[in-house]
Amino acid sequence: MKNIKINPSRKGGFSLVEMLVVIAIIGIIAAIAIPNIGNLNQSAKDATAKRNAQTVASVLNAAIAAGADTSTLTSTNIVTTAITGLTPSTGAFSGKLFTSGPINPTEQSAALDYLTWDSTNKQVKYDPGSY
Repeated sequence: MKNIKINPSRKGGFSLVEMLVVIAIIGIIAAIAIPNIGNLNQSAKDATAKRNAQTVASVLNAAIAAGADTSTLTSTNIVTTAITGLTPSTGAFSGKLFTSGPINPTEQSAALDYLTWDSTNKQVKYDPGSY
């Protein structure tokens, strides 16, 4: 077996070329990831708005089906009406409050973008669109 001598003057570590390759790879990964992180925030806001809009539509349509008065509903006050609630005056659910619960004021206007009031059919329509 051969005797292998280790050169004690050689210091361990990375060469300059190796460090430059690693830095280049990190830069490429960062260039790909950073734009996607910005899109995640907007996607989360859109998902929250759609979820709130679905809740508002479900609550108000349930209250209308239970016999709540819809004379004060308009396309602009759908969300605020769902937050304060509707109470049917007749039927099995008479006196019960139908409410969506609190919704952040900035999220209210975002949810309203997905909702419309159909006064002909007396229903709140939810349209997620092609967003």
